[in-house]
Amino acid sequence: MTTVLPEDHQIAVDTGGTFTDVAVRRPDGSIFVWKVSSTPHAPDEAVISGISGALEQMEVDAENVSRLIHGTTVATNTVITRTGARVGLVTTRGFKDILDIGYQTRPSLYDQTVRRTTPLVHHQDVWEVHERISAEGEPLTIPTEDALVELAAAIKAAGLDVVIVSLINAYTNPDHERLISAFLRKSGAVPLVVAATDISPEIREFERTSTAVINGYVQPKIDSYIGRLETKVEETAANSELWIMQSNGGLLSPETARSQSARTVLSGLAGGVVGAASWASQLDLPMVVSFDIGGTSTDIALIRDGSPEEIISGEIGGLPLRLPTVDVHTIGAGGGSIAWRDSGGGLRVGPQSAGATPGPICYSRGGTELTVTDAHAVLGRLGEALLGGRLKLDVTAARERMQEFGQELGLSTEETAEGIIRVINSNMARGVRKVSIERGIDIRGCDLMAFGGAGPLHGADLVVEMGMKSAVVPPMPGIASAVGMLGAPVRHDFSASTLIRSPQEMDDLEARFLSLETAGREQLERGKSPVKLLRFLDARYVGQSYELTVAYSPDFSVVRSSLDASHAERYGFADSDAEMEIVAVRVTAIDPSATADRLSEYTVAEHGVPVSSRSVYFSGEWRDTPIYHRSHLAQGQAVAGPLIIEQFDSTIVVNPEQECRTDHFGFLHIYTKEAAL
Repeated sequence: MTTVLPEDHQIAVDTGGTFTDVAVRRPDGSIFVWKVSSTPHAPDEAVISGISGALEQMEVDAENVSRLIHGTTVATNTVITRTGARVGLVTTRGFKDILDIGYQTRPSLYDQTVRRTTPLVHHQDVWEVHERISAEGEPLTIPTEDALVELAAAIKAAGLDVVIVSLINAYTNPDHERLISAFLRKSGAVPLVVAATDISPEIREFERTSTAVINGYVQPKIDSYIGRLETKVEETAANSELWIMQSNGGLLSPETARSQSARTVLSGLAGGVVGAASWASQLDLPMVVSFDIGGTSTDIALIRDGSPEEIISGEIGGLPLRLPTVDVHTIGAGGGSIAWRDSGGGLRVGPQSAGATPGPICYSRGGTELTVTDAHAVLGRLGEALLGGRLKLDVTAARERMQEFGQELGLSTEETAEGIIRVINSNMARGVRKVSIERGIDIRGCDLMAFGGAGPLHGADLVVEMGMKSAVVPPMPGIASAVGMLGAPVRHDFSASTLIRSPQEMDDLEARFLSLETAGREQLERGKSPVKLLRFLDARYVGQSYELTVAYSPDFSVVRSSLDASHAERYGFADSDAEMEIVAVRVTAIDPSATADRLSEYTVAEHGVPVSSRSVYFSGEWRDTPIYHRSHLAQGQAVAGPLIIEQFDSTIVVNPEQECRTDHFGFLHIYTKEAAL
């Protein structure tokens, strides 16, 4: 291998259901991309294989890698597949059923067959302690040592992996949680003890307990996974600094990710949103729907004025998770989604997926179920190979199975394949509506940022179905999530509950902010990073159950105006007669040195011509369709559909009624022909 001078190469690795994507930023700012098949049984194997493969292709030694960023799906899959640790819970006497009772609301009001999601903690693994903290934080009943000795013995006999200590009103005073946690650790009752306030120190005992339980449930797996990964990274790229992508779009150190594992639950989804937000800002696109299609799912997010929507309380697998996250709506629709017939004989697609193994039939890895990818192959959209020829496609096998399935439906082979695409597009369109129309957004003013391995295959269809402005395809769509991670900053979030209802009480917030900012500085400066501190408030109208996060101001009236504006934007109205209350303070600590690179000028000047042509099925007929290579399209070049654009990491479809244009940054914009005039 040729060795380059010791320079700063940065790598981001995004683990997906089918492929693991690698993006390498060279010292000059240019990006190299690489893909390998995922290894679901041991994701770290694909991570290391991807890194090694990319460096080998670039002829760069591992010692020249200074930074490694990883977006992982380990925590996500652990919760969804229910393969985490055996977790117990210690709570205040009288609250043993806190996880079973949950909310008053029912998942589906008129469906008597629907049941709430089963808690991660079995009821027999919940213990009550005779203790109490008042709502004001005053100790009312202190747990006795005899009670703690008895508790430790019972937990030890249960043979658990993790115990969560979550006590009522601990958000106002965590002393009892810390006392009990320390006793259980000292007694050796269980390998891991987690105090709920160390994970989520906010009001709402159900959400706080659920978040801490999720953290404990995934922590052993995350700890083991990151440990293996760190060891292999040291062996493969000795000089690299490892960072883990977290759910809020920032980065965590491996040490923090091991103890705050719940913060990685949406790790694999955040990178693409971070990248799409940066690109939307630099392209001056005010309203963008981020549309990331992988092998098993489609991740959709709304981006306003270059900033992704964030939430402080979401769900994973039907379980509450109260931590800052990018607001991503995920549906079970991807390239590996399986086509099937329902009890009425109708065509359905997903959410079950063929994944990486065995994968689509056309991948020749033992797959027997028809997938969305097989439909694209049968319709001529994918040609004979993917990944620059590395992945040969068995289109004949896919066509034979499609013909059999079509006979069951009473459809031709082409009608069946086109029907699969239409069904999955309809599922995706519902997801787009969730983050746009259902929030009062005029979808006609939105652009669709289509990426992921399969996003550019569907983007052109979706903008027509939804009536959107255009589909925008980044230069490296199939690796977009990994590329987005390269610009993510190190970030830590801190919060504390409060209750402010008048201007006179605003001065009370300063001490709380200073305490959180001190924690933020300590966390970042430990990594020798500069610190940028941002202040926020959670506010709501008195009587409401949920709040909105707004920027901090020491002026009560300014906060009120921000709440009214945010409420009107989210819900369509503001209540001028209602009183306001502030219920939480938040501080976000960011390392401002890691920012997304400015987009480089696209330099291809000579207009490209088709490299070949093939028959592609559009709207009921086969059409001879020109095939372009993405790198041959010049800046400003406009090409009328139908056409297929191929590149290493993805394939782009432009329908007959559309045309596409390459902008001065190399992004591809797909419009209807009328809109392009």
